[in-house]
Amino acid sequence: MVEENGACVKSHSMGIRIQKKILGKMASRSVARHFIDDDAGKILDALYAFLKDTKSEVEAKKLIKCIIKIVIKLGILYSNEKLSPNEKMLLKQMIRNFSKLIMTLVTFWEVAFSYDEQHLVSQLSSVEDTIITIITPHLTTKSEKRVRYVFSTMTESAVLAALFRPPPNDPTRFHSAHLDLLAPILRDYVFGKDQETAATTPNS
Repeated sequence: MVEENGACVKSHSMGIRIQKKILGKMASRSVARHFIDDDAGKILDALYAFLKDTKSEVEAKKLIKCIIKIVIKLGILYSNEKLSPNEKMLLKQMIRNFSKLIMTLVTFWEVAFSYDEQHLVSQLSSVEDTIITIITPHLTTKSEKRVRYVFSTMTESAVLAALFRPPPNDPTRFHSAHLDLLAPILRDYVFGKDQETAATTPNS
């Protein structure tokens, strides 16, 4: 949950307000719900809590808003047939790579002492580069800067260490409490998407 003006709101509910600013009068609550569902909202909640503790509340809100804007704009480009066949292929590749990235993170959580910062940063950078390639012909440099900001923050050594390294005052832990919250949500999210894909894929 995110504390804002004394009230508890879910991070993904920010998407409804943010996408209205993006789309202006054409915006509707259903648009945000289409791109930012409840499962994705749980991920944003956990990420927000982590960044709030690791960076600051201001920076956490800024980064979550950037993520929401990126996701919505990519979704709008795709749903409105603005992407070329090659860009659609890149988008599907990026989604697959993002799923692999999530499972890498989950593996680091499940297997003690398996964390490899260089490998994780490489995967994050690959996803970043693909997103930039997709959006550059369609969106402004402001959108590109948002993407760069999100990934530059999430690849900071200090940020990754705060997530994956155990607290120095607790030798019984292998990683942070935030990872204990985030990793199962990510694992269930990928599993759920895999189940949806399997259910909608015709048998050969």
